Amino acid sequence: MGFCRAELGPQARARLAEFLAAGQHGDMGWLAERSEQRSEPKSLWPEARSVIALGLSYAPADDPLATLARRDRGTISVYARNRDYHSLLKGRLKHLAQFIVAGCGKVVQAPRVKVFVDTAPVMEKPLAERAGLGWQGKHTNLVSRTHGSWLFLARSTPTLELAPDEPHADRCGTCSRCQDVCPTDAFRRPTGWMPPAASPTSRSSTRGRSPTSSAR
Repeated sequence: MGFCRAELGPQARARLAEFLAAGQHGDMGWLAERSEQRSEPKSLWPEARSVIALGLSYAPADDPLATLARRDRGTISVYARNRDYHSLLKGRLKHLAQFIVAGCGKVVQAPRVKVFVDTAPVMEKPLAERAGLGWQGKHTNLVSRTHGSWLFLARSTPTLELAPDEPHADRCGTCSRCQDVCPTDAFRRPTGWMPPAASPTSRSSTRGRSPTSSAR
């Protein structure tokens, strides 16, 4: 868990604008429709003063790639092998919100708190980076020095000024292992920030409506 102000830095806003201008969102028009809200957290709730960023590890106990060698088995993404993380994280954030309201209400006017788990146009990874949970790697996911990339992300936004944590520094350096292992070569090099337009991974395998082509 980490804390930051309810705002994004100029670099994150510039990356979003570049991504959309290049048409990298493909047929996911909803990314462009609410781009202003994505780039400015307070546009969703002007009263918000801080962000409490939460990361929950879902790292598997065994090798998640082991089933790839079993032609008689299907391979399911690790995040989808257990309980729906939306309800799990939202429940924990609501408990945290109750704790904040009850605790602060004894000394100052009780703050209001809203919780979000993939339910609003929010750039959660840049916010988590600003809150010190990790940094966005060349595969665009958040990387934690403790948990790797195995993190579900969520956030709580109170109407309360909280001391921000130090943003996490980028630790990727010259490492390109995430790019090298990708079976579809889906990340632009060297930065990896924008997948090539032809990549099936970034959009077709998530929320796109078009078929996903075979990996090379």
